[in-house]
Amino acid sequence: MTVSPGYRRLVYLTLLVALPAAFWGGIVRVTGSGLGCPDWPLCHGQFLPSLDVATRIEWFHRFLAIVAGLTLAALAVWTLARYRADRRALAFVGVAVVLYWLQAILGAITVLLELPDTWVTVHLANAELLLAVLTVYAVVIRWPAAGAGLAKPSAFTWLALGAAAGTFVLMLSGAYVRGDGATAACSTWPLCDGGIPPLSEGGAAAIHMAHRYIAAAVGVIVAYAVVGAWRRRYLIPGLGVAAALTGSLFILQVVVGALNPLTGFSPWPLGAHPAVATALWCATVALAVLAWRPVRAEATTTLRDLVALTKPAIMSLLLVTALGGMFLAAGGVPPFHLVVATMLGGAFASGGAAALNHYFDRDIDERMRRTSRRPLPGHRVSPRVAIAVGVTLNLLAFALLALVANLLAATLAIVGTLFYILVYTLWLKRTTVQNIVIGGAAGAIPPLVGWAAVANNVDLPALYLFAIVFFWTPAHFWALALLIRDDYDRAGVPMLPVVYGDRAAQWGILLYATALVPLSVLLFLTRYVGLVYLFAALVLGIVFVGYAVRLLRAAAAKQRSVARSVYLYSLLYLALLFVAIMVDTTVRL
Repeated sequence: MTVSPGYRRLVYLTLLVALPAAFWGGIVRVTGSGLGCPDWPLCHGQFLPSLDVATRIEWFHRFLAIVAGLTLAALAVWTLARYRADRRALAFVGVAVVLYWLQAILGAITVLLELPDTWVTVHLANAELLLAVLTVYAVVIRWPAAGAGLAKPSAFTWLALGAAAGTFVLMLSGAYVRGDGATAACSTWPLCDGGIPPLSEGGAAAIHMAHRYIAAAVGVIVAYAVVGAWRRRYLIPGLGVAAALTGSLFILQVVVGALNPLTGFSPWPLGAHPAVATALWCATVALAVLAWRPVRAEATTTLRDLVALTKPAIMSLLLVTALGGMFLAAGGVPPFHLVVATMLGGAFASGGAAALNHYFDRDIDERMRRTSRRPLPGHRVSPRVAIAVGVTLNLLAFALLALVANLLAATLAIVGTLFYILVYTLWLKRTTVQNIVIGGAAGAIPPLVGWAAVANNVDLPALYLFAIVFFWTPAHFWALALLIRDDYDRAGVPMLPVVYGDRAAQWGILLYATALVPLSVLLFLTRYVGLVYLFAALVLGIVFVGYAVRLLRAAAAKQRSVARSVYLYSLLYLALLFVAIMVDTTVRL
């Protein structure tokens, strides 16, 4: 958009005036001066009241807000007078005006209700959204092509947006810490009084440390976004400045956050912490806007490709088995917070392992028709991105499970990833016909993770679940191998039907499907499950054996169709078996 230099300067001024008002709002909060003026819009019934310390702090915050409002009003008038034909200008300024008046209303409600935590947090969130709108407008005015829109945003675009979203969540978590009175709950840094309180125990220390954990996770995302932006600084105008500013402010925010406990929560670090957070928020928003105009060569990477790296279909089945393990260990419905953490941690571990598998199997995937369009062989995602996604997700999985569940569940999740990559992907898959038999142990670990998350041990029922998935895996994958035998042959993967023929694979499927019937019934003997599970296990297992027999007896012309039926039923079998565990433990007969 083309505007006059004077209008551009007014846009910048509006943002620069709004920032101190937000900064000072943080000082009001940390000094406990929110009720320095207990009424609204006046202060103690006057425009200029007697100025004790708390009143001075709150009154000055209102004064800065008024100045920001007057500047915004001037911008709105100029926009209507000169640029009302420009829809983008009207949209930005119009939204900013609405948010400003909403901020005034929220401020009044917050004061009149005597600072309830919920309204204080909403007041903060709205202020930061107003600053975000003004920041976006300032960036668009300075670099008109920024934020112009894309058909397919690049991976870097989503990374920059993730950094901004993460920073917003981080600010709100900080507000929650202050509102809950947990600011001084940890007097050391980076640990909390020499230890790491588990989040599952709750309390002020856990709330305080949760904010630090969020800061660490957001820091990883911001770091990747800053590095990516810096590498593209010559390709996208303004990106280098935004990267340098974002990186510097995040480091400063970490330093200020550490100084809070290290200085005994002295006033200066306390006041600076929310102020620097606001500045960082604006910087990440600017980075995201600039990233919305990616380099053309990178525009082929989409969010769909990044999701595909995690193999979501496989992930969903693994999560069902982990959830079944949780229900079995709990003897019913597990605690909600533990379910959420274990499902997220399991998804991170599964997705991270899948991304690393994409990286190490990219040579095989290029030679197989079924996998040749995956993100890496399709050259839509770079190998470095796949490694970064895999490592980051596994680190997040370990941290989340260790903090909310326990160290055993976190360790088992990482063991699953290491076995899948080091033992199966890099060794067994390429060297032996028993690859999927032994390698099936990796896919059998999620129910152990679910059990351990609840019970903090690995008892006999959990080992039965492991065995069920372990014995299910060959039958499932050999059915798939029959469907894509030529692909495996072309890629040089020694799957059973490639090395010993289709007949051997068919007998193998029948053998393992038959073994699943008594094995699944053994779980009933532990008394952890009842008649609902027993009936489901018998019916599902007998049907599985029936499909395997049908495959063995099928005519050559129908073998491919029957193999597809076996493959699809095997997926349904495992999902329904673990659903039966959940139902049985909930409505025990």
